[in-house]
Amino acid sequence: MAEATQGEATIVGGRYRVMPEIRLEEFDRTHIEAFAVEDMRDRTRSLIGLVARRGRPVRDEWMSAIRRIDQPGLLRTIDGGVVDPGDGQGKRYAVIMERPQGGRVMDWLRAEGQSLDDLEMSRLLLRPLAAALKAVHDVRTAHRAIAPDNLYFVDSARTRIALGDCLCGPPGESQPVAFESVERAAAHPAGRGDGGPREDFFALGALFAAALARKVPGTESPEAAADLMLRRLERGSYVALTDRARFGSDVGGLLRGLLSDNAEERWGFEEVRAWLDGRRSIGAMHSTRPQAARAFTFKGVDHSNTMSLATALAQHWREALRVVIEEKLDGWVARAIGDERRGSMIAQTISAGRTDGGAGADATLARVLAALDPEGPLRLRHVSVMKDGLGTLIAVSFLDDDRDTRQALAEMLVEGLPITSLGLVDTNDAQRRRLAQSEMAEFMRLRGFVAETIMGFGLERVLYDLNPTLPCLSPLVADAYPQTVPALLMALDQRAAKAGRGTAPVDRHIAAFIATKLGISYAGALKGVVRQDSEASERLSQLNLLSLAQETQPQVLVPALSRWLVQRLGPVVQSYGAKTTRAWMEKELERAVSTGNLNALRAIVDNPDRRMADDSGMAAARTTHAQLGMAMRRYDETRAARRAEAQHFGRQVAAMVGYTLLLSVLAALTFGSVG
Repeated sequence: MAEATQGEATIVGGRYRVMPEIRLEEFDRTHIEAFAVEDMRDRTRSLIGLVARRGRPVRDEWMSAIRRIDQPGLLRTIDGGVVDPGDGQGKRYAVIMERPQGGRVMDWLRAEGQSLDDLEMSRLLLRPLAAALKAVHDVRTAHRAIAPDNLYFVDSARTRIALGDCLCGPPGESQPVAFESVERAAAHPAGRGDGGPREDFFALGALFAAALARKVPGTESPEAAADLMLRRLERGSYVALTDRARFGSDVGGLLRGLLSDNAEERWGFEEVRAWLDGRRSIGAMHSTRPQAARAFTFKGVDHSNTMSLATALAQHWREALRVVIEEKLDGWVARAIGDERRGSMIAQTISAGRTDGGAGADATLARVLAALDPEGPLRLRHVSVMKDGLGTLIAVSFLDDDRDTRQALAEMLVEGLPITSLGLVDTNDAQRRRLAQSEMAEFMRLRGFVAETIMGFGLERVLYDLNPTLPCLSPLVADAYPQTVPALLMALDQRAAKAGRGTAPVDRHIAAFIATKLGISYAGALKGVVRQDSEASERLSQLNLLSLAQETQPQVLVPALSRWLVQRLGPVVQSYGAKTTRAWMEKELERAVSTGNLNALRAIVDNPDRRMADDSGMAAARTTHAQLGMAMRRYDETRAARRAEAQHFGRQVAAMVGYTLLLSVLAALTFGSVG
């Protein structure tokens, strides 16, 4: 396959040319770079290209659904695809959007929009944004990128506003912590999870409150964010996020509904539309989390509910387990919270787990926290992640080469933390119980992947299983951004020219990527393919796995990759005993390499009949060799015996001759003397 020219590498959908030479930094966001875009069919259109920075997973699986939405309140998403801006960082995903003309709304509010009152603000923001979110939710996804820096005036007259891109990054990562529901705010930004409409409408409420205040709470410093989180956990999000601001009773009622910490009671599109249409009601602001009859004091702070305490314990990991044991957390949960079932589970976890320090103690504390706060994130050491955010956080940990986080995420799955929290679902809620059982089965499947150590499994397998559109992250091909098996094979074919014989064409990422795309769910299905018990079997395994991948796309021919593989097949050829077989293989491999057909190579070196014949021939040769050896030994033994017998006979003859001569001499002497 010919290398794409730079021009070809920046064209999306055969029509939209991203222009790396024209940066639009005013549209940059934390993990996004913006460029000018030219519509090659209609050069009058004003477009921008948002390119995800290297190291961020994207939500491109939703591109086809989002681009169909034509709704005021949402910038039009035109197209998306992989481009190479030519900055040496390799290919990345780009979203093409209509270009907003009036700048960011939040900047305008701070500078010029001070005179808007609460109701004017609600008309400016809420009606278009609520409708836009409804349209997004109707295609069964959530926006999850509602943030002040992602809200624009569509027109230069600044009469229409719209939300920007929602695909270039993990869900929720770009939202301020104040815009996340209280459960997800405690998680790592990249692990906040997919969420749904309830999370979007919470963010809409937080955005509205921030617009009224002209500031976003908790963004001043890490300490301010921690203080905001504590106030949200103890007093509720509405009180913490509005911070004693004075609203008209109508607006206050709206914010109570949107900022409710009870997702079941939180307002959605219908309630917001009714409020905008004048049917004003007041949302519930109270939290339904059970409040303790007496507080649990930790590091001088009184905690009145389990989520608040679990968050604090996780922030002081090394001290937490001792406190959990010595302060008898199980008793506090059972009596002060009034949840004997959870208290019993915590007691059993402590009793059955290790508490003497080290990795075992970490697992014990993690399970205790999962039982203490089953609705919150999973927590282990420095990592905190929602169950539906595991996939994106695993992806980010690989992209950032963050081994500590990867280790913690693998331990979470192996220790069954998601299963622990799902086991505490209300048994009286049949629907939630069925959903929990389904999720538990899924996590058990993922745990099996992590526990299996052969290539094609491990945490890499979970990575691709949970991120179906993620490109293969192998260092061999990452720059090419291959998202499919054919693209992977072609990327390896292109990489082959620079690869030395010492470089293996298959690593754990490539094996897991192929296994995921081929739907190989059980390790047993790969054990005959990815053997690594010798150099020959390891190299044969690499050929077999790539051949298996090519079988699904036989039209994809890879001559350079074939050459690369053949150069490494020496140990496989040498594993055959017959010299004639080895010579034939070398000749046939050389003949087949130019076809680019990996199955043809595989047929030459991994033919069971040929291997059996070689083994049989070798066995026969060994038998013949043994028989000849035995015959030679017998011959040698016989010859030695005859030699000994001859020597013995010779000695007897010599003795007889000597004795005869002696008698003759004695006779001559005797008879000579007498005569």
